[in-house]
Amino acid sequence: MGTLWREEYRTGIDQIDEQHRLLFDKIEKLLNIARSDDGGTNQRDVMEILRFLIEYTEFHFETEEGFQRDRAYRSYAEHVKIHREFKDTVLAYQELLSRNFTVKNLKNFLGMLIAWLVNHVCLCDRKIVKNIPIREMESFSDAESSIKNVAHRLLAGTYDIPIRNERSYIYMGRVEGEVIIRTIVRGSGNHLIIYGLPGRIAKMLYHKMSGMELADINAMDEVENSAFIEIGNIISSYVMNSVEDFGKTGIQFQGDIHIREYQETEYQINNSVVLELATDFGKVNILYSPIK
Repeated sequence: MGTLWREEYRTGIDQIDEQHRLLFDKIEKLLNIARSDDGGTNQRDVMEILRFLIEYTEFHFETEEGFQRDRAYRSYAEHVKIHREFKDTVLAYQELLSRNFTVKNLKNFLGMLIAWLVNHVCLCDRKIVKNIPIREMESFSDAESSIKNVAHRLLAGTYDIPIRNERSYIYMGRVEGEVIIRTIVRGSGNHLIIYGLPGRIAKMLYHKMSGMELADINAMDEVENSAFIEIGNIISSYVMNSVEDFGKTGIQFQGDIHIREYQETEYQINNSVVLELATDFGKVNILYSPIK
C-alpha cells in the first residue's frame, strides 16, 4: 500500500480499515498521475480509477452503514447524510472531468477528496465502535461562542494544538495570517467565515487533515489550495451546526485561498468581530459575519 494511509486512521473495525486502505491507495495513484509530467495525457487511466473509486465507495459506504445499523450507532442518520452528500460531490467531479479533463480540475478534485476522506475517517468513522456521536448536541446563542467551542475541540482536542489564551477585536480591514481561508456558508441564512493561519499552524493542519506535507506556502498547487478550502468547509460545518439547523435547510460552501494578504471587497463586514486564538505555534484569527 502507499504512503497516504497512516496507522492512526484505524477505526478498530478490520474490514472497514482494509477498505479505507484500498481507497487511500487508489487516491495516491491518482495523485501521482496528477503530479507527473504527463498528467494531462493520462485521461483514460484517471477515468478508470475514478470509476473504480465511485463504485468501491458505494460498496464501502454500504458496508460501513451496515456496521452502524448492527451496532445501533446513534449518529447513523447523520452519517448516511454525509455519505450521500459526498457521493453527489464525487459524481459532479466525474462529470466535470468527463467533459473538461485538465490537470487543474483533477488536482482540485484530489485536494478535496484527500482532506474529506482523512477527516471523515478521523472525525466520524473512528467514533462508530465507541458509539460516540459525530457532533456533540450543543447549542449556542451566538456564532462567537460556537467558534470558540469548535476551535478548542478541534485545535486542542483533535489536532494537538493547545490554545493558551484568546481575545476578540473589531475587524479593521484585514485578517492576519500567512494562509487565509475564506468560506461562504449558505443555508437558510448566509455567512462569511475567514480563517487566518500562521505558517506553522497551516503546515500542521495540512499534515493532520490531509496526511501530506506542505512544502512551500508561497508555491501551493491546486491540490493544496483545494485541500485548504475543504478544511475551511469542514471547520465551518461544525461552527454553523451549532448556530443554524442545517439538517432541515441544507448547506452549501464556497471557498477560496489567499496568501498573506486579504481584504474583503465583496461584502460589507466592518465592525465584525475577529476572534484571536494564541497557541504555541502562532495566532489563529477567525472572523465571522452574517452576509446578505
